[in-house]
Amino acid sequence: MNILDNIVILVLSVSLWTGRKQLREEDLKLADGSELPPQKLASLGSKRVMDPAALAPFATFKRRAERTVLAVGTRFLGGYAVPVEKLAGLMAELDVIKGEYNAARIEFLSEYDQAVQDWKAQNPGWEEVIASAVESLEYVKGQLAFRVQTFNINPVEGHETGLETEINGLADQLRHEVRQQARLTWEGSFRGKLEVGQKTVRPIRAMLEKIEGLVFLEPGLNELVTGIRSTLTSLPKTGPIKGGDFAALCGVIHLLGNIPEAREIAENLPVEEEPVEEPIDESAEELEATEEPNEIEVIPDLTYLPQFEEAPAEWF
Repeated sequence: MNILDNIVILVLSVSLWTGRKQLREEDLKLADGSELPPQKLASLGSKRVMDPAALAPFATFKRRAERTVLAVGTRFLGGYAVPVEKLAGLMAELDVIKGEYNAARIEFLSEYDQAVQDWKAQNPGWEEVIASAVESLEYVKGQLAFRVQTFNINPVEGHETGLETEINGLADQLRHEVRQQARLTWEGSFRGKLEVGQKTVRPIRAMLEKIEGLVFLEPGLNELVTGIRSTLTSLPKTGPIKGGDFAALCGVIHLLGNIPEAREIAENLPVEEEPVEEPIDESAEELEATEEPNEIEVIPDLTYLPQFEEAPAEWF
């Protein structure tokens, strides 16, 4: 239960207005003789009363806020468990996003009536259908909101079991989220490649920082963090990451995402063999001196890092 002393529960509530209303039978223009299926068989769906492009920024703000919280916290009890030491920085970032959200909200509401008229103009012949579904400005204003709540929790004496179960699952939830991010990184930046750029390391560093912040969830994570941090420190700071460095990075991705292909690259990347020196035939030296020299291809000698040891299966 001492984990509760190290976390704050953050609830992020970014509400959106979809600009949709239920489609009604009278909204449809049916040909003579046609009929709609009974409601128990099929529903009519919805109609748009607003250009979806006008509402898209609010969904973007919501996703951005969720990513920001997940960068340091993990999902817990319908919200997020955030390390106490990370809360101040996180709230500062969320305040910036909230400010941008509210600015966009003010601009949207000021142009709401005109946006409805523009949508009617884009859909001639359906003006009445749109007009019948338009919500009041006050209603839409209430639907768009950005709220953040933070609080601490403690179990009720004599009824600790349920909360203890949830707390014990935090480490597994952390692994799940890191595993998902590692696999997305693999698919987007590593699959099918033999080298990557410096930007590719950024999401891996972000995953490591998230684990470091929540390392108190499970003591065994300390060893994993130390090993990955050592590998990332050894990588070149500029230029492409290839050869043994690439293999080491694939080893890290394998650990974080349990990706078989990454492990295969980490363990089986071919190493250039030293050329075998042929004995010199002294009798042929004079003849060779009279011939034009051939161009020799020089193969660089790459030094590979030691393979990164795999963490116990119960970690990732």
